[in-house]
Amino acid sequence: MFPTIRVSFSGVDPDAKYIVLMDIVPVDNKRYRYAYHRSSWLVAGKADPPLPA
Repeated sequence: MFPTIRVSFSGVDPDAKYIVLMDIVPVDNKRYRYAYHRSSWLVAGKADPPLPA
């Protein structure tokens, strides 16, 4: 449903353990849904209010 994100890491220790985090930040105050028959994203209403810091 969401766009694919491809990541590559190099120069890391193969015996070490790592944690990878990704923060997705909204670009506007709208909520979107994917329309498969149109192969596009459509506005589906207002976004949730931001969480308090």
